[in-house]
Amino acid sequence: MRRDAMITLKKILPVFLVLALIVGTMPIAFATSSLSIGSISYDSTVVKQESFMVSSSVTASNVAGTITVTVTLIDLTGGAVTITGDAEKTLTFNANGTQNVQWTVTAGTAGTYSNPFKITATASDEGIATPKTSDTPLTIQERPVLEVTFIRDKTSVSAGDTVRLDFTIMNSAAAGAADATNVVATLTLPTGWTKVTGPSPYSLGTIAAGGGSESGYWIVSADSPGSSNTLTLKVTSTLPGGTITKTVAITGPTTTTTRLPGGGPPALPPTTYAIPTDPTTAKTTSAVTATSPDGGLTLTIPENTIAKDATDAPLTSVTISLPTSIPEIPEGFSLLGYAYDMVPKGASFNPPIDLTVEYDPAKIPEGFTEADLVIKWYDEASQQWTSLPSTVDTVNHRVTAKVSHFTVFALFAEKVVPTPSPTPTATPVVTPTLTPSPSPTAPPMAAIPPWSWMLVIIAIVVVIVVVYLVRKR
Repeated sequence: MRRDAMITLKKILPVFLVLALIVGTMPIAFATSSLSIGSISYDSTVVKQESFMVSSSVTASNVAGTITVTVTLIDLTGGAVTITGDAEKTLTFNANGTQNVQWTVTAGTAGTYSNPFKITATASDEGIATPKTSDTPLTIQERPVLEVTFIRDKTSVSAGDTVRLDFTIMNSAAAGAADATNVVATLTLPTGWTKVTGPSPYSLGTIAAGGGSESGYWIVSADSPGSSNTLTLKVTSTLPGGTITKTVAITGPTTTTTRLPGGGPPALPPTTYAIPTDPTTAKTTSAVTATSPDGGLTLTIPENTIAKDATDAPLTSVTISLPTSIPEIPEGFSLLGYAYDMVPKGASFNPPIDLTVEYDPAKIPEGFTEADLVIKWYDEASQQWTSLPSTVDTVNHRVTAKVSHFTVFALFAEKVVPTPSPTPTATPVVTPTLTPSPSPTAPPMAAIPPWSWMLVIIAIVVVIVVVYLVRKR
């Protein structure tokens, strides 16, 4: 029996070997991963030439080992957009899970596009996802177009003048185009100018397409304008982006200047003093004493002085500086020390305040005395130095004058030429002319009526008749 078993085993062993060989040569089928694509998201309204993101996700299941998945974004707009970089993205999965994927896309041609994108996904183990097509229409808007106007109400100024600057910003793109966003207007002033009213910058926000507009204005002060002045407006935005620059030119006074003695004043920074004023009445709430950088000039502003700036607003500060040159000095004047420039121009004081300048008697020019010292201010309108009634303190060597506004002030020695008294003119003696008296004129005789003559004739006849009768007897 044992022998029979061995014989049987020997007969069937070749059969098992053949079966094993057949099985060993048959291909072995492995399981593949299962892939699915999530929803496709993006901004449904974008602006031409602007970039936006397209996002989706891929979920892999039945992952054995490590697989890579190639995810591809396909443009279905016909070239209205451009996919930035590689349209194919690679994801790696070591286990079942979901991964996000996104692309940067730039809008090109304005219009509305249905089903603009399709995404495919293929795994390295031959797993394939069903392609996903977006179902949200994509609208590409035309870009906003900003047009800027910038005008001024004066073309020329003198020191202390104010100028109004107006601007308008319009989005001239057709209706349906994109709005301009985060629009900002900024004013830049040249040296010697200050802003009186109006914010800088103006934050204007969004300006709608189809003719939407925003506007604003500034009032600026020409404190110390040059002969040529350029004022600049800059407009920036997120959309359409970039910077639009507009300028206006304003002509300032052209005066001959005189360098100050000794190479000019020392290089000292201006001094600035706060002015405490009541916001309603503009009256100073306490006295203020302000001095120049070199200590040679003192302003005394008493309490309850009405102090206003060029716009009639309460004055909040004063600044005193030492200019290196001043308008031309006419013949007959001699400048003592330095000039002093005070701002803000257009500031006013009621009642006028004291301005005091110290002097060194040893520096009074030959031919002049302390009695010849006078404080003058420069009149930009007439371009002339004008004297102020000045009081000379010969003990403390100070000259004081009352001032009601700010400009350039300086101490001069001026020889006052007395005005000659007019020579009296002799008054001629007028000899009266005698007018002869007229000779008396006899009054005219009254006219005798005709019937009186008749009576006379009758009387004569009667007399004659009587005489005749008497003689006849």
